[in-house]
Parts: sequence; C-alpha cells; structure tokens
Amino acid sequence: MRSFKRMVGGLGAAAVALALVAGTAAAGQFDGVTVRIGTFGGKWRDIVEANVVKAFEAEGGKVEFVLGQPANNMAKLIAARGQEPPFDVLETMDNFLPQLAAGGFLDTIDLAKIPNIAKVDKAFYDDRKVMVWITQEGIVYNKAKFAEAGIPVPTRYADLANPKLKGKVSLPDISAGGAMPAIVGMSHEAGGSEADIGPGLELVKTIGPASFWSSSSNLQTQLASGDVWAAAAQAGNVQRLKGQVDLGIAFPAVGGKSGVLKQGYLVKIKGAKNAAAAEWIINAFLSDPMQVATLTAGGQVPVSGPALATLRENPDYGFLRLSPDQLAGMYSIDFGKVNEAAYVQKWNRSITR
Repeated sequence: MRSFKRMVGGLGAAAVALALVAGTAAAGQFDGVTVRIGTFGGKWRDIVEANVVKAFEAEGGKVEFVLGQPANNMAKLIAARGQEPPFDVLETMDNFLPQLAAGGFLDTIDLAKIPNIAKVDKAFYDDRKVMVWITQEGIVYNKAKFAEAGIPVPTRYADLANPKLKGKVSLPDISAGGAMPAIVGMSHEAGGSEADIGPGLELVKTIGPASFWSSSSNLQTQLASGDVWAAAAQAGNVQRLKGQVDLGIAFPAVGGKSGVLKQGYLVKIKGAKNAAAAEWIINAFLSDPMQVATLTAGGQVPVSGPALATLRENPDYGFLRLSPDQLAGMYSIDFGKVNEAAYVQKWNRSITR
C-alpha cells in the first residue's frame, strides 16, 4: 500500500512538473494582453479573425473587435475625447486620415517593429499610417446584358447615360464608401476636380441613375438579380459575384490616369494601451497569409509585393491591376483638396430631393 501511495505521489509530482514545463513552453509574448481593433464587420471581420487574430492568440493575446464603418468608429473616437479611446488600432480609409490627424488622434508607429513593412512600397506608409489594402474603382457592368442590348463596353462615366441603360444604372450614395472615388472621378471627367465637384454632380443628374447604392451588399444583390446592369463601384464586386453573374470592370480616365484608388489604412490611436501589441497586429495585417486573403477571400487588392506577385500568376484576377506600374497608373485622390462636409451639402442640394 505504501509503495502504491509513493508511486501515485511520484506520478502526481511528475504531472505537476510536466504541466509547469508545458505551461512555460506555451507562454506567449502577449500573455494577458488585449488589443481592441476598430474595423469592419461581416466577412471582413472573419478574414481578420482567421489570419490575424488566431496568430495573436497563439502568442497568448486576445483581440476585441469594435465593429463599424469608418465613419461610425470615427464618431466613437470623437465622443471618447479626453477619456480612454475605444480602440488601440483603427482600420480606416484615406478620406478619414485628415480628420484623424487634425484631431490629434494618431500615435507614432515604430516602423522598426513592423518587419513586414519591407514588403510594401514606401509610398504606402509613414510613421502615422500603414496602408493594408486598396480597392480599384471604376464602372462595373454586366457583360451579357450589355452584349444582348448592343451596348458598347463603357470607357467613361458619361457612357452610363446611354438611353439603353435607363433604369439599370446605380451610383453610390454620398454616404457609401465608394462615394468619394465616384464623385472625384466624374468631376475630373466633366472638367472639375476634388475642389470643384459641381461638374461631377451635373454628370450624376445627366446619368439619372435608377438607384443610389449605400452598401456593397445592397449593390451586389441588385447586380446579381439583373436589376442593375452597370454601377460606379469597385472591382471587387466582379470577384464576389463570380458564378452568379459575369461582370466586367472599366477604368475611366481620371486626371491623366485611369481608374481611382480607394485606400485602407491601419493607424495606432494616441492614448491607447499596449503599443507593442498594437504594432504586432499591424505587422500581422501585412503578413503573406493575410495579404493574399485580402483578395482571395475579401475582394480588396493587397499592398504587399510578394502577395501581389503571387496573385498576378492567377488568371482569375486578370481583371485587376496588380503590378507596380499598373497601380501607379491609377488616380489617388488628393484629400487635402476635399471638403467632405461641403460635398454632402452640395450633394443634398443638387441630387437629393
């Protein structure tokens, strides 16, 4: 009996020792650390969960999502001024960067802690922001419907005023993510610019769209059903609806280039905790798995050179511009010349009835 007790006791001690060793081996650099990420919901959240969060959890950390469109999360940040910010890292778009900077919300990013930044063009980042995806904006159109109706492939926004497209065109609402690229693109085409959108709004009225889409999911439903044959929208819709409807993308001339870029960034929020973990998260967004999934699962274009090179080899993505020269040939909006509040006022006076 004593021998049996001694044996059990020995096994118990060994088990405790083994557990301690295993616990030590499993410990990660971010044990007990929580990072809050302000980002989009829906499928994008799932992509971030699979390719960023799981890797962070393997290091012992935890992620809390603050979900919403950039405008919603911007409002949360402003409302929390003077208190602890609602998130440590914010995923936002190019049009919100001036507001974030002017409000003093941006913290410095230690780029030395972002080794994956070496895979990204230097024009895509600085110590206050890191670009993580791009959308390529132009005219999405239904190839079959255009062919059946004898409508030429569009080359400019004004082509959407073709009488054969009456009742079949959708443009982004002023509240939609694609509003800025479309308004700026149409304004340039009609003789205006970022600072003069009047000609673009006149072109909107000339086109006379049947609807104004407010979200990608709403537009995709209309494209898939055939209610909409053409829309000013991003190229990702072509991929997302593959197998449901055969879409093409055209990139109208804008400011001496063609097509308009919309750019997604990660920023670190001033006053947030766990700077090292926040920078780890930013680096993970630039990892090869996340950057490839940005397109294959999300429909946005990655910014990492290796991911772009891999995706260029796949003919399924031939409708996109994935080489450095092609990306350089697309128009980037000068948000220093954009007054969003004035855009909304002019839109409401000119377009909204």
